[in-house]
Amino acid sequence: MKKKVLTALIALAALAAVLAACGDGEESFSGTDEHGREYGAVCALEADSPDGWFRVPAASHSESAMGKMMVDATRLDYLTVIKTGEEYSLIYHATSTDMNNVRLVFDGEEMAAQTEKSDSLENYRFDKLTYEQLSGEIAVRVYVATMMKRDTNFTLTLDLAQAVLVPEGTPAKEV
Repeated sequence: MKKKVLTALIALAALAAVLAACGDGEESFSGTDEHGREYGAVCALEADSPDGWFRVPAASHSESAMGKMMVDATRLDYLTVIKTGEEYSLIYHATSTDMNNVRLVFDGEEMAAQTEKSDSLENYRFDKLTYEQLSGEIAVRVYVATMMKRDTNFTLTLDLAQAVLVPEGTPAKEV
């Protein structure tokens, strides 16, 4: 009997530890913006949406499985999109310097980013984008500093329907 009780207590303690660890990476936001939208809520980002800061899930696509794996291992699974009037800014959050010098490519022309380091992230900010540029596949070129020592290309697709509203200036977090 004592053995069963002890086993049950250990199992409960292990479950509590796992649940506590899962909650550590989650961010919660409180409050609303000037349009009455709740921070932390999914707010589909559309061309006629009110201005705001959004965390938008992003899927990467590459011709090679290894390339996709490398891309996904060196970035957050979301990008930050800032809507201001008709203009948009996009922030790509790199978690490693293994793939750096991130550039967007539109109509064959590379767009360089402003870079800023925060915590363990390198943030690449691209300004003066349009809704149309964000709503399709976004061509990306990065420099692979390890192994290849050359540029590589991939695309990103933003899930604008699953954009999460965050307070202005919210820093990206690794979760």
